[in-house]
Amino acid sequence: MSSLQIIQDHDKWRKGTGGAPAGLAGESDGNVYLGLDLGLITFTSSTFKSSRFGTTSFVDAVWTACRFTGCSFSRCDMQRIKVSGCSFVGCTFAASQLRASSFSDCTLSHCNLISLNFDASHWSQVKLLDCRGQQVSAADLVGEQVDFTGSRFEDMQFTNARIN
Repeated sequence: MSSLQIIQDHDKWRKGTGGAPAGLAGESDGNVYLGLDLGLITFTSSTFKSSRFGTTSFVDAVWTACRFTGCSFSRCDMQRIKVSGCSFVGCTFAASQLRASSFSDCTLSHCNLISLNFDASHWSQVKLLDCRGQQVSAADLVGEQVDFTGSRFEDMQFTNARIN
């Protein structure tokens, strides 16, 4: 079954219109997804190239050992998402909610972070390399071994953040 079909079936299951709970493992994807409910979905060892996610919910999703290249996440609800061992290259995250999210052993390289909220989130061994950010906010963000090498951020608002 294609990654597109698996993801659409998960959305149907979440909306109560059929489908089934799903996850991607070892899949490749480059599709456009708008307005989906992908809460609780798992992505494992999958590759996403130029995938586009708009107004999509990833609440309580789990992503492990995935690679995202040239992907965009716009107006997504990513509260409580758990991301580990993933890499993001040339991706854009815009106007999205990442409250209580967890990122561990992840690398974001040449990414754009615009109008994001990371309240009560946890970062461990996260590399933000040559990234650009604007209007990134966080209250009570905890970050351990976070590397911002080459990154530039404007209008950041961190309250009670503990990084490194």
